[in-house]
Amino acid sequence: MSEFVDQQMVRLSDPAQLTALVDPPGDANHARVRGLLNAVYAMEFATIRGVSDVRVRQSEFQRPVFPPRRTAGTWFQTMPPYTRTDLALERHDPMTPVWVDMAAELGLTLLLDIDAGDVQSVLTHEVTDFTTLDDFRSRFRFLDLDAFMAKHDITTVEELREAFHYLLTEIRLRFPGPFDPNDPANQHRYDLKLAILIRDSIDVASALRDAKLARTALERAFSPVPGPDGTEVRTPYAPVLLLPVAAVPGSPLTQAALESFFASEGVLTLFV
Repeated sequence: MSEFVDQQMVRLSDPAQLTALVDPPGDANHARVRGLLNAVYAMEFATIRGVSDVRVRQSEFQRPVFPPRRTAGTWFQTMPPYTRTDLALERHDPMTPVWVDMAAELGLTLLLDIDAGDVQSVLTHEVTDFTTLDDFRSRFRFLDLDAFMAKHDITTVEELREAFHYLLTEIRLRFPGPFDPNDPANQHRYDLKLAILIRDSIDVASALRDAKLARTALERAFSPVPGPDGTEVRTPYAPVLLLPVAAVPGSPLTQAALESFFASEGVLTLFV
C-alpha cells in the first residue's frame, strides 16, 4: 500500500470524516448522496425532496469478497431407464478474493414525494356505435386493426361489428394531492452501502476495471434484497473511487471530465 492509501484509510476510520466525504457540509443539494442513491436504487416513482441524518453504521477496511464460481453441466444416462439431470455447482475460492479497500454502511433519512399510482376509477363498457374503420381505430389506438382483420378474414366494418363484442376499459389514476414536507409519513429511512477503492494514481482503464470487478463480485456474493417501500435495488454496494487531486493529469483528463466519465459508468469519483 502507498502512503496515500494508508492516510485515507486512517482518516476515514473516523465516522465524521467518512460522513463529510459522502455528504459534504457545504453541499446543500446533497449531490453526492443523490448520485450514490441513484447507483443503488431505482426510484422511478419517487422524487427526493431532502436528505438528512446521514450516519455511519459500520465500516470495514480491506474486506475480501469471494464471488461464487459456478460450474454447470448435464448428466446423461443412455442405458435404460434413460435419464437426464442438469447440474449446477457453486463454490468459493478463498485464495482469489476481490479486495475492497473500505466497505461502509450508512443510514440516512429521505424526504420523498412518492406517486403511489392509486386508482381512482375503473370503467369498462362495450363499444358498439362505431360506423367506420377509422372510427374503430380511434377507439382502440393500441390495436393493429389491419392485422386483426386479416387474421380473422374481416373485410368490412359491418363484418367487424358482427364478429365480436368489443370491450374498452378505462383506468383513471388518482391525482396526488399537494406535497407536505412536514408530514412524517414522507420521511423514509434508507441504507446506503459503499465499496470504496482508494488509488494513489490515476489510471482510468485500470480504475474502471477494478470498480466494475468489485461491483460484480459483491452482486454475486450478496443476494438482492428489496429496499424500503419495495424499492428496486440495482446493486448491493455503490462503487466509489477515491483519488488524489494532485494526480489529475490535466486537459483533456480534467477532474470534471473524469468525474463525468466515471459517473456515466455508474461509479462515483471523489478527489481529495
